[in-house]
Amino acid sequence: MLKLSKLTDYAVIVLGCLGDQAGKPVSASFVSGKTQLPEPTVQKVLKMMASKKIITAQRGANGGYIVPLSLACISVTDVVEAIEGPLELSPCENDAQNDCALARLYAPQNKWNKVNIAIKKTLDEIRISDLVK
Repeated sequence: MLKLSKLTDYAVIVLGCLGDQAGKPVSASFVSGKTQLPEPTVQKVLKMMASKKIITAQRGANGGYIVPLSLACISVTDVVEAIEGPLELSPCENDAQNDCALARLYAPQNKWNKVNIAIKKTLDEIRISDLVK
């Protein structure tokens, strides 16, 4: 079974909360209170998404986290890759040097790449705004 971590689900919830704030910077503790998620978890998710530029962190007295784009501009792929890492079923497929032991043994010849592309395309088409309505 292909399974995403709870952090990815939490990231969507956090984005929904940030999206409701209409560009107003909010703290991790505010998001935690609104979503009922533990504050350390919210902080972790916020940092991961900020490092991938999905959200912006503003410092200072009026600082906090904001979503610089509409939630309709953020794809599920963006969030999954920010939390889980690159989206791929078979790491050998995206290895530019193709020095994976499995690739040498079984020569998959990009068979899984079709699946990777189909999943990524589908997740690219789904927007966070579709999930938080």
